[in-house]
Amino acid sequence: MLKRVILTIFFALTCQATTLNAQVGFNYDVKVTDAPAFLFAMNSYMNSSEGSSGSASVALRQNLANGLTKTTHNIAVIWPDFESMQRDTARNATSAQWAAFQASLAKVATIESNVIFSATGLSTSNSSMASNPNQFKRFINFRVEPQNVASYTEALTELWEGCDDSVHHALFSLFGSGETGFTHAVVQTAASAEDLLDGTACSTDATVEFFSEVSEIREVMNDFIAVQMATW
Repeated sequence: MLKRVILTIFFALTCQATTLNAQVGFNYDVKVTDAPAFLFAMNSYMNSSEGSSGSASVALRQNLANGLTKTTHNIAVIWPDFESMQRDTARNATSAQWAAFQASLAKVATIESNVIFSATGLSTSNSSMASNPNQFKRFINFRVEPQNVASYTEALTELWEGCDDSVHHALFSLFGSGETGFTHAVVQTAASAEDLLDGTACSTDATVEFFSEVSEIREVMNDFIAVQMATW
């Protein structure tokens, strides 16, 4: 997988408080070699006047289980719309403080992959779970060909109708995934690892039926679990 140092203007960490209705943003899978230094750099910039003046929210997660990938952390930078995202990234492109922030991060981390995401609007009802500060998250990245998206979302909707409120589920479209080939992601959020992983959030019968219906149209390409460390 192509590696890129964290010196990238697209990693626009300009934010205020978490926006519950945020719809679009950048997602980064990062390999951190010095976690305390990385967190210090993040906090220093995010608490500065420039870092806190944008319209995005930022979530930092530590990976707990990430299969064969070498990443250690996941970062989501979230805006309410594409216009806000474009405005903040354009500002960062000419900012000396932003350039210095990127340089400090580049000493202790590299980006293994990144994508642009956009919420599809398809999710389960317990949206308050997404604002819980103690979040355990599962990211299921997969590929569905355009002609099969409608069939997939129909099957997913039927599955989620049999789920309880212990886990929040949401479907996102992914763009710019490069050689990974991801087109979509389902993100599951829970208040504990047990709620996330015990397999009781959705009906067993509905889950079996869902896997049967999408087995020929969905290719899961990455699946990892993380715990939220900080938000700005």
